[in-house]
Amino acid sequence: MTTSRLSIGTLGRRPRGGRFTSPDRIDTILLPIGLAFLALFVGVLAGISPKLAIAAGFGVGFAALVIADVTVGLCLFVVVSFLEVLSQIGSFGITKVIGFLLALSWLAYVSTRSSAGEQDFVTSHPTVTYLIIIFVAWSGISLLWAEFPGASLQSTFRYAQNALLFLIVFTAVRERKHAVWVMGAFVAGATISAFFAIMNPVDPGQYDVARASGTIGDPNELAAVLVVGMILGGVLFAIMRRSPLVRLALLGAIVMCAGGLFVSLSRGGLLALGFSMLAALFLAGRYRALAWVGATLAVLATVGYFALLAPPQARDRVTKADGGTGRTDIWHVGWRMVEAHPVRGVGSGNFPQASIHYFLAPGALVYGQYFIDHPKVAHNMYLHVLAELGIVGLTLFLSLIGFSAIATIKAAERFQRAGDRDMELLARGLVVALLGLLAADFFLSGQFSKQLWILLGLGPALLALSKRRAKKSALGGF
Repeated sequence: MTTSRLSIGTLGRRPRGGRFTSPDRIDTILLPIGLAFLALFVGVLAGISPKLAIAAGFGVGFAALVIADVTVGLCLFVVVSFLEVLSQIGSFGITKVIGFLLALSWLAYVSTRSSAGEQDFVTSHPTVTYLIIIFVAWSGISLLWAEFPGASLQSTFRYAQNALLFLIVFTAVRERKHAVWVMGAFVAGATISAFFAIMNPVDPGQYDVARASGTIGDPNELAAVLVVGMILGGVLFAIMRRSPLVRLALLGAIVMCAGGLFVSLSRGGLLALGFSMLAALFLAGRYRALAWVGATLAVLATVGYFALLAPPQARDRVTKADGGTGRTDIWHVGWRMVEAHPVRGVGSGNFPQASIHYFLAPGALVYGQYFIDHPKVAHNMYLHVLAELGIVGLTLFLSLIGFSAIATIKAAERFQRAGDRDMELLARGLVVALLGLLAADFFLSGQFSKQLWILLGLGPALLALSKRRAKKSALGGF
């Protein structure tokens, strides 16, 4: 079985008659020299900017880890993806650097591994691969008719990054323990963000009451990922029967994520939680009793907090949907874009800039500042993609989402037939978490969310694991 570990000694080999007779010469000479220059660079950087030096040190450590194992690198990336606020130094984003290193690690892995016995997304799912390429290409082509081609180019680059992340997740999750690691990393990142949300409530600002945004930077986006964190935390809690300390930590993580969700005061997040609990009752299979327990606890915790603990202003915001955020006006303008350009859209990344042209039309709209002074995104992922990329783009986008969801459900069914109860529960929990996030995205423009694409990538990865598990079961193995 091949591994993702790369040996520096395998680089730069020469024939026996060459100058070097042993590849270890590189390890013993060039590696120490490189490390010395790296240490000197970090030391000089510390004198210029301690923050940048810390970031450089963290990046070096991360680079070493991802080069050693792409799966570990993915887990670290998952955690850091929740720390957008903390990892931002001016216009410099550590998350982007870490993502770049992860991509390099993945490229090194897929270019050096043996093809025997290794899962490959392109060969396993050629049709979906073409859909991904066509979707990214359609986004890029839209700059031909977009009013702001630069925004289309930037948006296309982000789609390409997320598509690459989709492939990286599939490659990195090669064993059942890898799936547990990635989900655990997701729960860890959500817990950290929830902790900061609870400990650092923000001023009201543009909202009518103080809302926490944690390390995500937006209360609604925070709530969406915390719903997923709660669900995945509950699933991991159920399967970690032999690890009481881990279960205790997961229980604390669930409580922390619930607290962060409540202080975000996100109505969309609470609706997503309710939708996911309802979906769990239909998708839980033999674990329907467990789903009922989870749904009951979620309802009791939500009602108990807002009835007994929440301040009156917070309770009013959650219980009174007066439409005062301007979201309905944004949706109205977005639909005007769709009516004007139903097939091709206004161009990838052009929703905020183009909205002004569709605001000045017959019909009473109140929140003009969201189109003139401070243009906003659609606050609905599906409407956003439809308005920018038309029916063609939305069909491709929904096809990718549907493929991942169906792959996860098929994985759960395969695990069930193979008698692997833990992996079955893991797959069922993943599809419920994905549906919860997709429900939250009805109130968010989350098409570029790293967490979304990580969950989408886990679906086909679990399907590949379930196929191998089924083969082992048929051969009498485990």
